[in-house]
Amino acid sequence: MKKFLFSFFLICTSLFGQPDIIPRLPFESEIIALPRTDGDFSVNFIYKIPYRMLVFERKVDSFDAGFRVTVEILDEDSKLVIRDMKDSKVIVNNFEETNDNNLYLQDFLSFKLKSGEYKISAHISDMNSTGELKLEPIKLDLEEYEDKIVQHPLVISSRDVMCDDKKNFILANSGGNVPFSSDKFHLIIPVSDTLISDINVIIENNDEVIISTKVSESYVIPVKIAECEGHVSVTSNPETIPLRNFVLRNVNEKLNEGDVTLKVVNDENSIDEKYQSKIVWFNKPFSLMDPEKAIEFLNFVESDSIVSSLLSNSSSDYPKVLKDYWAKFDPTPETTYNEVMFEYYSRVDYSIKEFKGIGKGNGAKTDRGIVYIKFGKPENIDRLSNPQGQVMEIWSYLNPERKFTFVDKKGTGNFTLTEN
Repeated sequence: MKKFLFSFFLICTSLFGQPDIIPRLPFESEIIALPRTDGDFSVNFIYKIPYRMLVFERKVDSFDAGFRVTVEILDEDSKLVIRDMKDSKVIVNNFEETNDNNLYLQDFLSFKLKSGEYKISAHISDMNSTGELKLEPIKLDLEEYEDKIVQHPLVISSRDVMCDDKKNFILANSGGNVPFSSDKFHLIIPVSDTLISDINVIIENNDEVIISTKVSESYVIPVKIAECEGHVSVTSNPETIPLRNFVLRNVNEKLNEGDVTLKVVNDENSIDEKYQSKIVWFNKPFSLMDPEKAIEFLNFVESDSIVSSLLSNSSSDYPKVLKDYWAKFDPTPETTYNEVMFEYYSRVDYSIKEFKGIGKGNGAKTDRGIVYIKFGKPENIDRLSNPQGQVMEIWSYLNPERKFTFVDKKGTGNFTLTEN
């Protein structure tokens, strides 16, 4: 039984409204507490991890991975109140999915707790390896929730799903952070006083006010966290207290990566709340992490003189220089997310990794890498041998029609472009 090992590198992230505990890493979690009709709280520990961080075992016709989360809740005297664990499994049919940045294993554990102060600890373990980690305890004061009018804000996808003939809203499940993405996300702001008809929302992003608006769209429902079609979702539940849930649509359209502050007030001055979070680009291409390197990577499509001109700016200006360069190609200039820039650097990432032959340090600089960066994934790849017994690859593109032939002349995995 062959194992495909991926880095098992887990950590808890910041919660919406809570300071960073330690730097953000690929394991995402948050705690959502909802008041119940019996006076207690439904406390949900929600988590997700990218497939690429799991250990997959190859089976006959699939790749299988598993993930266990054990949660312990202690009271203010450090006495165990409750412990529970959950095993989550994922099965995919091809190896490519095991390393897909856009696929996640996600789940949650729910607890019924009385009002009080608690510490929540989670122990994370991979089912196919010895990889494990005990996360830093998180403090949860449910007594504060009793006095708050504004409850835990929820980030949901603009898509919804149906389960049991009921509409469910997909929770972003991003550690309470707002995703920087081409996908649209809405912000749900639950308010315990259902008689409030509107609220004023101010969102600061990197110390600049980006959104300042009055929100009146709202729905009075008792909220529940549920599983629906493989998603952690938000739906209704008769066991929780009805809340007025205000909806701020497409909240991420104008926001950039970085810090975000949500302020909620109302004209009657009965609400004055502030929450800290972040805008996080979860599947950001690695080649885009360093702005200087990202500018240098433009040499696959730009002349040396243009690249040199961009690099002549102050290094502190590189992020803006890069953004301005790609702005002219942005298919959605009304949003901060640039799909063309993401596609380009995703191609660079793929080329660096996939086209590295023996003795080649950077697959992006090989002939196949350069073609892939310029034109993307070909519609068809034919792999065969030429009369000299050398391995050939013929890449075919349909729109517009193009064809590239590469030959591995020395049998080292270093393919040279011979004709196009």
